[in-house]
Amino acid sequence: MVGLPARGKSYIAHRLARYLNWIGTKSKVFNVGQYRRELVGVNMSYDYYDPFNTTGAQSRRMVASHVLDTIIEWFKEDPDNAVAILDATNTTRDRRDLILERCPPEGIQVMFIESVLDDTFIEERNIREHKLRCPDYQGCDPDDAFNDFSKRIENYKKAYETLCLNLDRELSFIRVSNITQFHINNLLGTVQSKSAYFLMNIRPHTKTTLYLSRHGESQFNELAKIGGDTNLTDNGVRYAKKLGKFLQENNLTDIPVWTSIMKRTIETCSHLPNQNVQRYKCLNEIDAGRCDGLTYKEIEETYPEEFALRDLDKYNYRYPQGESYQDVCCRLEPIIMDLEKQDQVLLICHQAVLRCIVGYFLNLSTDEIPYIKIPLHTVIKITPVAYGCEKEEISFGVESSVTHRDKQTQESIERRLLALDISHGDSSFVSHEDMNGHSGNNNIISDHVIKT
Repeated sequence: MVGLPARGKSYIAHRLARYLNWIGTKSKVFNVGQYRRELVGVNMSYDYYDPFNTTGAQSRRMVASHVLDTIIEWFKEDPDNAVAILDATNTTRDRRDLILERCPPEGIQVMFIESVLDDTFIEERNIREHKLRCPDYQGCDPDDAFNDFSKRIENYKKAYETLCLNLDRELSFIRVSNITQFHINNLLGTVQSKSAYFLMNIRPHTKTTLYLSRHGESQFNELAKIGGDTNLTDNGVRYAKKLGKFLQENNLTDIPVWTSIMKRTIETCSHLPNQNVQRYKCLNEIDAGRCDGLTYKEIEETYPEEFALRDLDKYNYRYPQGESYQDVCCRLEPIIMDLEKQDQVLLICHQAVLRCIVGYFLNLSTDEIPYIKIPLHTVIKITPVAYGCEKEEISFGVESSVTHRDKQTQESIERRLLALDISHGDSSFVSHEDMNGHSGNNNIISDHVIKT
């Protein structure tokens, strides 16, 4: 990242990493402030950041070099490690040159993301809401801490060299000015293009509160069958009515409701007081292909190889003539971008779809997403906090079927595969590379160090 303190760099870094991880590009944020506190200590006064303080400048360069060493080692540890986001100020060309000297020789492609903010009100809010809570100011008087941090910013301004076309034409960079204006230069490859797409869709000062719910219990839920397009059971209708009462009691009757085009979600919405209901095909449940309308027991008996291989890698496995969780995430991407811009919204859809959406907002891995518990007759509230989100479950006490299936042990899966005498590549299993054509190159984004 590039930019003065309190310009939203850490916020952008964590949001970008969350998005890239969700689309299957393994990413990690490396915050230089955390490393500085470990190596040098906390309670460093604003004088430490004065560019004319030789001792402080040498110390900060040492920390920067250490973090770059750590990033380079991280890329070497696992070939799947794809994007490192260097969350730091990098406000001088000298510091950015250090990144450019170290990373390309290691096969790391560099893109800079600069955040520029001229709004003093937002700057002060960022300082008071986030910076004063960091370990550097624990136990300090809030006003004293605010004054010290403000002086720290003034010291950075003394040497600040912004990215510009005249001097940085050969670099890959995105310059974000006041959240709304974007200057994009010389982007290379899918990861950098995807990063630009994401940054142009988020609204850092919009705090989206999501209410997520599955449809009321359906007739197929009651029969333990997957998929289908059936109506609600009596218990499903009871839940839908209670959900409507919940919205009324919490003054949520004016928020938009987004739902799928399937009978069970449309019927659930028919019992709500909200008038702004929008239907999206991309919110339909995962397509189970030839397994649609079967119980898990019937799938295991009819397609034992498919059943075992899905357990082996549930996120990437694609049902015969159907979809994988990765496919669902791909079709949900436009919805995710729209959700980033909303203040409040209620989604009524399906188990696999909500797993993908909850996984995005909670920054869960692709191994975790297919096993998130999304019970029927429960509202999940997602609330933004700092650089992440909190999840709250609200149950209405309406009886329902249990549709969750726990993750199987690796030993039991391997034993079944061995008994079936099949290898891991004998079925509909689709790898991440097969689907997205990723070559595994590394990327480093400065303040964003992206390794592409």
